Amino acid sequence: MEQGISVVVCTYNGGAKIKETLAHLAKQIVPKNIGWEVLFIDNSSTDNSAAIALETWEEQQIDTPLHIHVENTPGKLFALQKGLSLAKYKYFIICDDDNWLDPTYVATVFNILESNPKIGAVGGQAIAVTESSVPLPDWFKAHQSGYAVGEQGLVSGDVTFTTKHLWGAGLGSRTSLYLDIYKELPSLLLNRGDQSILSTEDTEYCLRLVLKGYKLFYDSSLTLQHYISKGRLTLAYKDKLFKNFDNAYTVMGKYYLAIKLGIPGRLNLFNRIRLTIISPIRFLFTSSKEKKLKQITVLSYLIPGLVKPDAITAQIKKIIPRE
Repeated sequence: MEQGISVVVCTYNGGAKIKETLAHLAKQIVPKNIGWEVLFIDNSSTDNSAAIALETWEEQQIDTPLHIHVENTPGKLFALQKGLSLAKYKYFIICDDDNWLDPTYVATVFNILESNPKIGAVGGQAIAVTESSVPLPDWFKAHQSGYAVGEQGLVSGDVTFTTKHLWGAGLGSRTSLYLDIYKELPSLLLNRGDQSILSTEDTEYCLRLVLKGYKLFYDSSLTLQHYISKGRLTLAYKDKLFKNFDNAYTVMGKYYLAIKLGIPGRLNLFNRIRLTIISPIRFLFTSSKEKKLKQITVLSYLIPGLVKPDAITAQIKKIIPRE
């Protein structure tokens, strides 16, 4: 792939938001030696989003190309994968249709990824901007990470085993790496048959990077504004959003266990012995089916010759490189 960065903007009926998003993208300060493009993926919108995007980009009068493509299968996961399959450059940024990237965002992501081949993904901090400047609800700060708002680390640097994932808004990564990871194993979220949990596709990608041995990197100088409509600041929307996250944990929890137990060297001998003793006891003395399944998963890592993993765990294990 060519040296440069592809910015992927996916939308479904985002016509009311994309003008500001694209206007911020057009203000990017990118050195001439860094090629870049914008891939606009229309996820079967019915509000003329693609035409609005094209008109907006032409108004900006910049040389960077904007390529418009359509993905008919509903869901950001499918739109994103369509965009990356068409990407020209070796790095990419996910710019949601409500993300306003600061002017140095593209160049900074490029430089971070170029500086260290072991960095699998990089993310920054997001500032909430509300529709009509309405005040944020009192409950928002406690739940802002669910809205991809705030800082993703205490300080800039490696957050691989502290946050364990970065949110998709403004995420930068490696195009071939993404394509290879999902070519090897399609998203396990699809197996649940629940479209709502596809909102956690960015988390799944990051967890797969960690299992592959790549680092997750946070840089506070990467800043974006995240536009939030009034409809997303209701308690009903917040509850629905976090319910989707909870539903996704059926799959995500198995990834987290894989990171804790499956990566060579992550679990010391003392804790391995302790868990091998405690897990069967926990299995016997809990009446919860969910907790019993968790202990079986734990034991499938500790004594793999004796305990067979469930189907999802078995597939996740294939991601981890053998020593």
